Amino acid sequence: MRFARTALGLLLTLAGLVVTLAGAVAAFWLVGPDNTVTTASRQFTSQGLAVITAPDLLDRHGPTLHVTATGDKPVFVGVGQDLDVADYLSGAAHTRLIWFDPPATFGTQEMRGRSARVTPPADLDWWVAEASGSGRQSVAWPIQDGRYDVVVMNADGTPAVGADVQFGVEVDRAFGVCLLVLGAGLLVLALGLVLTFRRRQSVAVAPIARLSPALAAAPPSQPSALPVVAAEPVVRRPEPLLPEPVGAAPMLMTPSAVARAKSPAFLVAVGAVRGDDEPLYDEAPYDETPYESACETRHEISYAITEYDEEPATVRLEESPEFERSDEAVRKTAALLASGALLLTTTSCGLLPAKNSVAAPETRPAVTLADAQAVVAKYNQVNNQANQARDAKLAETFEANPTLAQTRAGYLIGAKLDPAGKDKSKPFTYTDPQIGAPEFGSYPMRFVVSSGVSTDPGSRQLGVWQRQSAGAPWLLTNSVYPLKTVKLPSMEGLRTPDQTDLDKLVSQPSTVGAALASYLSTGGKSRLFTPSPGTTSLLERRAKSKVADAQETYIASVTDTFAATGEPLTFITSTGEALVFLSLTEQYLQRVEPGSNAYWTSGEATAFSSMVKYTQTIHQDYLYQAALLIPAAGPTRILSLDGQLVGAGGS
Repeated sequence: MRFARTALGLLLTLAGLVVTLAGAVAAFWLVGPDNTVTTASRQFTSQGLAVITAPDLLDRHGPTLHVTATGDKPVFVGVGQDLDVADYLSGAAHTRLIWFDPPATFGTQEMRGRSARVTPPADLDWWVAEASGSGRQSVAWPIQDGRYDVVVMNADGTPAVGADVQFGVEVDRAFGVCLLVLGAGLLVLALGLVLTFRRRQSVAVAPIARLSPALAAAPPSQPSALPVVAAEPVVRRPEPLLPEPVGAAPMLMTPSAVARAKSPAFLVAVGAVRGDDEPLYDEAPYDETPYESACETRHEISYAITEYDEEPATVRLEESPEFERSDEAVRKTAALLASGALLLTTTSCGLLPAKNSVAAPETRPAVTLADAQAVVAKYNQVNNQANQARDAKLAETFEANPTLAQTRAGYLIGAKLDPAGKDKSKPFTYTDPQIGAPEFGSYPMRFVVSSGVSTDPGSRQLGVWQRQSAGAPWLLTNSVYPLKTVKLPSMEGLRTPDQTDLDKLVSQPSTVGAALASYLSTGGKSRLFTPSPGTTSLLERRAKSKVADAQETYIASVTDTFAATGEPLTFITSTGEALVFLSLTEQYLQRVEPGSNAYWTSGEATAFSSMVKYTQTIHQDYLYQAALLIPAAGPTRILSLDGQLVGAGGS
């Protein structure tokens, strides 16, 4: 057992030393009190537009990622989803970090492409973490499950990027666990040293002289009847053996044996006393050989008188107290080490970041609520500026067709009919915007807004905002103004349709535009639609105009034709209905009587054709935007139909 204890002690000493050094290095060199493992600063350069990480480098989530960049020029540092970053830099030259070996070795891949300037990254709202400016720029982002990229580029979106970049990963409780490992290593080291250098006390083995059966039967006057049998070793405590006075006899002795033991002859025989003037053991009337052999031993001899028929018990090694104590010590040591290992394993397993579970392709909401509200707030400001200046170029920064086409036509008409600007539209804002943000896995992305109108409390605005690419701004593409009395669908739970959703509808969004155009061209003679109040008013006006114009002597006939244009935009509401935005054109055509002529003399049409005589036809062209709600059963509801004169002329 002594060899096993020493071997175990050496093993624990070595293991404790290794664990102690590892814990110390991890705690005070790798991690530190801030729980962050940081790489050395590395110079990254790219002749392209950016330096980005491949999404596979961030394949675990949970810890907090720290990125710090410093450049000679204003630098941008950001983290974005791969679907946004990939679209933003699509076709552009950049450098990609594709692998990493600790402590600071990165493998790069040069991606070829154009080097034209892109939209400054700070102007985009899809970054999940960003910092931009001069000098040192840092971001801290809790890594999320999914495909994300780290981007370092010039703040103005120009090529030729150069920056010193440092990465760090903050793992909660990492420093504490390293200290725990250090403490566990010290404990194991101390335990190993104790087991290695501990020395157990030696034990003394004393022979016991056992009297022969003749001694117990011999009378006290016959000391010669004291033959001694062979001594047998027993284990005794290492205490000094002092002569004990002969007092009370052992409890196992008979009264006669006690009397013989107290006799002078017996005491002389065992050497307890001497006779007067006679040497001990010089002359004896009995055989001295057994006593002389006993006196020649180098060990201290103790004599005990026992019953002659009591034999000493023989104990097996594995049942001895010494073996049991050593075995118990080994078991306690093993239990302590197992407990420590379990504690370290349980604690450290919580530090290991979880593997990402989201597989490509992935989707995300088109916009966050805060970003959508910021888009609407910016529109309120810039739109009023453009309206007051009738600046179509400025309008292009926040609108797209068909809304932009209507805005341009309105500015043109206003400049023609009101050159002094006395009748400009009053400033207004969209109030209390409610956001519907479906999820998309690619661009373009869209979201829907339902809001109030500050200058028209009797109506609301229902609009679609679209971002064509990751580097493009949000633009208002569709915008209608349903009356407040019209029930609008909820924006919560709005999503893009799949085939299952479309199969449940009473009519398909791809064909509803043509059906609506036919409905309007025939004066609303169909039960497929439930018209809005504005639609009913439009149809009534057109019917009256056709009757009045046909009565003119220079007009032979009048036709009014609607046609669907563009692709409808479809969203599925929380109730399963389809919210569809589409646009239509209208041509109000008047055929001129032979030999006559006609021309525009007043009104909005003069902004496009003034005092030009036509002998065959004259026409007015309108652009409409419509919002429809297609149910699973029943007629399709027209939520709003808003038009703008966009042209006039003839032949």
